Amino acid sequence: MSLVPLIIAVLVNFSMGSFYAWSVMVAPLEQSLGATRSDISLAYSVSFITMTVGMFVTHSLLRIASLPYLLFAVFTIAGVGLAISGYFEALWSLVIGYGVLFGFALGVSYFLAMTAASLNLPVRPSIALSMSMSAFAGGGLVWPPIFAAIIEWQGPHAVLLLFAAYLVLVGALSGILLHASRPPTHPGADKGGGLFSDILTHRPRVFILLWAGFICIGFAALMSIGHAAGIVVDHGFPADQAYWAPMLTNLVYIGCALSAGIVCDWITGRRVLIGIAALTAIPLLTLYFAPSATMSLIALAVVGGAFGASASAYPVTVAGYYGVSALPRIYGRMATAFGASGLLGPFAAGVLYDWQGGYEIAILIAGVLAVIGIATLWCLPKTPAIEAAARP
Repeated sequence: MSLVPLIIAVLVNFSMGSFYAWSVMVAPLEQSLGATRSDISLAYSVSFITMTVGMFVTHSLLRIASLPYLLFAVFTIAGVGLAISGYFEALWSLVIGYGVLFGFALGVSYFLAMTAASLNLPVRPSIALSMSMSAFAGGGLVWPPIFAAIIEWQGPHAVLLLFAAYLVLVGALSGILLHASRPPTHPGADKGGGLFSDILTHRPRVFILLWAGFICIGFAALMSIGHAAGIVVDHGFPADQAYWAPMLTNLVYIGCALSAGIVCDWITGRRVLIGIAALTAIPLLTLYFAPSATMSLIALAVVGGAFGASASAYPVTVAGYYGVSALPRIYGRMATAFGASGLLGPFAAGVLYDWQGGYEIAILIAGVLAVIGIATLWCLPKTPAIEAAARP
């Protein structure tokens, strides 16, 4: 057994974690294209939709082509998309190149990384999945300052062109190394029927409850951390130090993403998910009833950590209920909850802010959603400790 698939999985998610660097390009793109904030944001919104599509179809793609070839193909698609966005300095190229092509490749690559991390490796599946999932947020910490420096040097379109070349290089290198390591075929690659067959799986109750819990946690988390800087300023934090909110949130996210999958080995994924929902609800409701600048920073850090924990705890828990072989297929369907949360959660918080002139109602709704998530996940059937995740 080789660690190459895990190394590739970490590299893939770290590279695609550049998705979290979008915010540093918004204002420069507005100026460069002479567009409004809503115009520029359209590309990001479209990318959430196409990313969800990519996640949904990855299992079917794995039945057509091997993991190394798919990695090369999707990174090439991502590179072409960013090249189109960077070369043709127009809103349409940003929507098509970044929103459609890069977004789709992002969704597929995320699940290809998950597939690589869930192969038969020298480390436990929970550890491998935690490392792979946390690498995505790690990229979200590393790429923003790099992008900002390139923007100051040559502008936002230079970022898109240079990163396009980087992605094509990473895709070629990953495909070659993975092919040379001759990884075993994922045990679930040939299972399942067509694209929409068995969408609720052979255990529909488990799937529906996990999906509904994912929606509640995702909406609650992204309604809050998606507006982290605005929330802390709204609660009295100095505006020139508001960057601490997303920075601290991302740091705690990474730490919890690294550890949550391992904790699932000890106390089962069901209990970890219930705990994640509770750690989302408690700080948000506390912030609503006892608002302060300090509490806003603490609450957002805890919620960010809980959301990071869900990134690794959810796939490990799915593997616990269904086995590792079914992970790409089952979790690919479940990712529709992530797509809906990412697309609508921050938007809903923004609408509530415009309506009320503050974030109080958004925070209350997020807290209530997390409480509903606790009740939903509590209804999951008990499962043995995630030793079952090692089963094919």
